[in-house]
Amino acid sequence: MGKRDRYKLQENNFFKIDGLSDVEGGVAIPPDIFEMLESFVYDKKMPDPRGINSYMLSAEGEGNNRILRAGGYVGALVFKDGTQIEILPMLSAKNSKGEEISSKRVFLNMLKSMRNLPLTNYNLNTRAAENLNVFESFILAFINEVSGIVRNGLKQSYQPIIENEHFLKGKVVYAKHATKNFAHKDKFFVQYDVFTIDRPENRLIKSTLKYLRNITSSARSRNKLDSLIANFDGVEYSMNYKQDFAASVLDRSMAGYGNALRWAEIFLLSRYVTVTSGRNVAYAVIFPSGELFDSYTAYSIGRMLDNQRFKIELQKKRYPRLNRPMPRDSAQALAVMTSRSDGMRVVFDSKWQELSSDDENMGILQTDIYDLYNLLEMYKSQSVCYIYPLTREMREDRREICFRNEDGILGRVYFVDIGDMENSLSIVLEHIFGQKIEDSEHRRAAAAASG
Repeated sequence: MGKRDRYKLQENNFFKIDGLSDVEGGVAIPPDIFEMLESFVYDKKMPDPRGINSYMLSAEGEGNNRILRAGGYVGALVFKDGTQIEILPMLSAKNSKGEEISSKRVFLNMLKSMRNLPLTNYNLNTRAAENLNVFESFILAFINEVSGIVRNGLKQSYQPIIENEHFLKGKVVYAKHATKNFAHKDKFFVQYDVFTIDRPENRLIKSTLKYLRNITSSARSRNKLDSLIANFDGVEYSMNYKQDFAASVLDRSMAGYGNALRWAEIFLLSRYVTVTSGRNVAYAVIFPSGELFDSYTAYSIGRMLDNQRFKIELQKKRYPRLNRPMPRDSAQALAVMTSRSDGMRVVFDSKWQELSSDDENMGILQTDIYDLYNLLEMYKSQSVCYIYPLTREMREDRREICFRNEDGILGRVYFVDIGDMENSLSIVLEHIFGQKIEDSEHRRAAAAASG
């Protein structure tokens, strides 16, 4: 790859054409990059959960005043010339010390909560991770997993070999032998087993190493990938990814392979995460913002709750993927919590939306108000709790937002600071259930003190 220009954009901001656009604000990018990005955006439709075709970036305006506005999706895109585009969450946030943290740090914190990303053995809390685009961080995580496999030695297994040989070994496949060797009495069509490292799991890992080596924009990662590929001498490249994944075995004898193969599924099959490419695009890895916020909220609630006092049921929500149709979904919650002491049942759902006191109903969507009644009925609960990210504006405006009818309060809106998620959620849960909820850090400290 050639030049390494890098452009960052936050949700709700936009790209414009550098030197030609009269539009104020936004992030200016060269005309050729704008054209390639616009072409990729139009080519890759992303059906949202309600079945409406949307785009990674929405196009507005005409001629030289065209813009591409971010909203609903975050991630990274790298062109074949090395130019990088990053789209980051709309919010910065504050940590427990009251310090501002960057949008990139917010993004990385959310990614750590996603169960489908095998990031358990890779530290995202580093300067290197914050400086790299997210896909390059995933490559380093995969390199980390494969390096461990190489250190411990590639696993071998017996693999069947069926060949027409000049020697007799194993057993003769008589049906093939009779037809193949009718005029060749010096050959035997036989089947026998060999103990080899050329097994499906190793083929998939080697194929992933080659794929990443060809598209990475990091010279350091490319060198590491080359070094790892050299350790797979004797392993063929996979000729059929799906067949080799189906034949893969993850038992006790394959310790250490699990995360590497999960990364291979993500990279080779775009499983769990949208990884795609285009005519001028080396790769793009895209996440629906709402999915990240939902995952982060559910993960944080799960880490905090004391199962002796609460029962929690996490619901499986579905999200858009590039060029893949989605069925229409009815209202669906993120989680349902029940207090074991009094049976109080509350439905939780998180909403990745920037509310404003200047908008009608604070900007809360009418569909979310309708869904509140569906959620109450569907889950037979006493109340619905909508969780929104805390913005700078709403940090100043601490009004209570409730949904009421003649019987009382049906639901409430709460705000959480995504830079200090567990502490924010503990305050929310204490307000709902009237019980002190300590985050996991406090619980661990208390357990250590009592021990």
